[in-house]
Amino acid sequence: MSLLRPKLPRLAFVAMSLILMGALVAAPSVSGAKAAVKQFIASIDPTGATGGVAGSWTETVTNCGGQPPLPERCTVSSTIGLGAIRVAVPIEFRPVTLTSVSSPNWTVGYDSATGNINATANGGSFKLQPGQSISFTFSATPEACATGTKTFTTAAWGSTVVSGTDPFAIQDGQPTVTVAANGSCLTSGGSVTDPTTGQTETISGDFQGHVSVTFGGNLNCSTDPQFGSQWSQFHLPTQVNIIPAADFVAGSSPKVSTSTFTPAAGADSSWYLICFAVPTAGHTAFTTRGGGPATVQNIDGADFFVGILPDCYNATTGLTRPEPCVSEQFLTFTTPHKVVISVRMQPGDPYKR
Repeated sequence: MSLLRPKLPRLAFVAMSLILMGALVAAPSVSGAKAAVKQFIASIDPTGATGGVAGSWTETVTNCGGQPPLPERCTVSSTIGLGAIRVAVPIEFRPVTLTSVSSPNWTVGYDSATGNINATANGGSFKLQPGQSISFTFSATPEACATGTKTFTTAAWGSTVVSGTDPFAIQDGQPTVTVAANGSCLTSGGSVTDPTTGQTETISGDFQGHVSVTFGGNLNCSTDPQFGSQWSQFHLPTQVNIIPAADFVAGSSPKVSTSTFTPAAGADSSWYLICFAVPTAGHTAFTTRGGGPATVQNIDGADFFVGILPDCYNATTGLTRPEPCVSEQFLTFTTPHKVVISVRMQPGDPYKR
């Protein structure tokens, strides 16, 4: 006895073939690789800074991961090593001097041209693995007029080249410091008084932005062969330091600094002399009161041209001398009498006097 198999319609075979093909297409691939996870955190200590006062700061960079629990602010563990770091130093902190690095297997340096701290692992085997950190300490003197929050923008890469491959994502924001002003930041026409001596300094001229004015220092013109002894007895009560701030924009004409102070009993205003100093970098030696060039002195680790200033008006020639020079000097009529001395200087020059 034979059985006959029923024949399926041709359309049924076509439908079954389409179902099988759809199942094959929808099947997940077992060979696809996961993308690398790359996260890091950065912090800076201390978080507070005082403008105009030298200090030390330490930045720490950590590759997220390691043994549980994860470092604070990390959301997931990285899956690759971190090999390069760049920190953009705020302009108000430049330049910085690197003083220490926590790992001998990393090279860390400061690039004065870009204002960046660059750090790279000395080979792939020294990369920061998940959970590992590196710290570097640097010293700087924040500008006295720098106030508010300043950001040390930090970037990191998986390669051992700054701005290389495999950029990492920073978690929970960039490291910042809060800067409190120290000294006085003046616009044109502003003045400040030294609380110790009562000497008042007024800054005027064709400029925009601010200058930082502080009192105190060890500028000395007592060795001047002609006027050293006179200066030693009759000079400003307090040294004045004037430095253009980051937002300073010099105008076309010189700026003027005017000192007002109480003279010694019986002293005439003409007896007082001004000892002046300007950095040697970017400047030439100015002409002193004695007619010779200013001499070089090292003041607090930096070289300055130093000398006693002449009057701006040259009585012999009837001409005006170039800056820096003393443009005005007199004793007030009102009592108590005050000596007023004004100094003209180049528009953008930082100086001490």
